[in-house]
Amino acid sequence: MRAPKSFHLPHPDLHLPHLPHLPTPHGFLPHFIDQYIHSRWNHYFLQCCLASAFLILLLLIGDTLKTAIVVGIASSAFTIFVVPNSVAATPRKVIGGHLLAAIIGTIIALLLQSSFLLEIVIEKRYLLDIAAALSVGIGIFIMVVTNTEHPPAAGTSLGLVIQCCQPMAGIDWASISFILVSAIMLSAVRIALRDRMINLL
Repeated sequence: MRAPKSFHLPHPDLHLPHLPHLPTPHGFLPHFIDQYIHSRWNHYFLQCCLASAFLILLLLIGDTLKTAIVVGIASSAFTIFVVPNSVAATPRKVIGGHLLAAIIGTIIALLLQSSFLLEIVIEKRYLLDIAAALSVGIGIFIMVVTNTEHPPAAGTSLGLVIQCCQPMAGIDWASISFILVSAIMLSAVRIALRDRMINLL
């Protein structure tokens, strides 16, 4: 009669190469306060101040813009100034993502403003919500295909579609310009200051 096979569990102290090494939290209240704040506080302070200053400038320029669009740009600023060395902060992702989202949002907005659809959409609000959600889904697909994934850009297409059917709205070319100029400016700041910034996450 054959003896049953024995199973060997790895020793808990054995380092497994396929598992990430997680450092033990240290410092003051490590589960509530970032453990690197004491050594990098100047980066934390500077980068957060830069994000605030940049958004103040943008909001002063575009104070009439809609919430979803401003939130999308604010989220891009978060990415640039909090994780500047991440893939999502590269100019290809930031500019490309917002550009594609603006194109998709504008195309869907133009379709909704056609004489055939505009009255239907105004009468049945849920069709506008469906179109806005579809603009985000289509944008995600095209960004993934073209390797320009930038999560905050979802707010760009969403905002452009929703605001197109407001009374006397039309295509808001000022909003589109604001989005693209903001994306270019954020990327330029990231390129200029990348050597002086660190990932805060």
